[in-house]
Amino acid sequence: MFESKQLIEGKIFIHQRRDEPLPYSRYSFPACYFECFINAQNFAGHFIEVHAEPADLVQAIYFENNGKNQIIAMLNQTQQIVHLHPQNLIFGYWSFKHRVLPNALQLFGFLFALLFLLFSLAAFSVGHFQLGKVLQDALMLCLMGLGLFTLGFILPFAVPYLCWQRYKTMKLLSWLDLSQHQILEMEK
Repeated sequence: MFESKQLIEGKIFIHQRRDEPLPYSRYSFPACYFECFINAQNFAGHFIEVHAEPADLVQAIYFENNGKNQIIAMLNQTQQIVHLHPQNLIFGYWSFKHRVLPNALQLFGFLFALLFLLFSLAAFSVGHFQLGKVLQDALMLCLMGLGLFTLGFILPFAVPYLCWQRYKTMKLLSWLDLSQHQILEMEK
């Protein structure tokens, strides 16, 4: 994902901050782009939210891209807040709210509408249209189809990918010298 990661520790002084969407996969999230000084070096970062006051003590993991130091993870030791790129998220509530839930609702709505349309056409062609029966059949087949889709396609591919993402994130957090206990406290 990122090359040649380096770690720096010192006091942060943000000298430029602007709201700029963070493009991530197909979506873009409202985010804050900032430029700052840490130990008399200039850095740039781009996170969904930035919690840093002048002279807060931070640890930052960065890489150099085209002569510019880009921060990809930052621990604000003064406020005990970790900033990570969204690709490295392990905090379940954000992921569930912004990724899993909207996609699952869109899939369920599309599948239910398609099945309702097909069952309605079948009932009209036979001549026995009962709205309650059509709704019940569409709902049951939709739930069973989503269940089978989850067991057959989501679990075999998504679970290994999520474990790999979690491993990469835990490796990144270990660079910041965070223990498992500190990570659990921050999740709360």
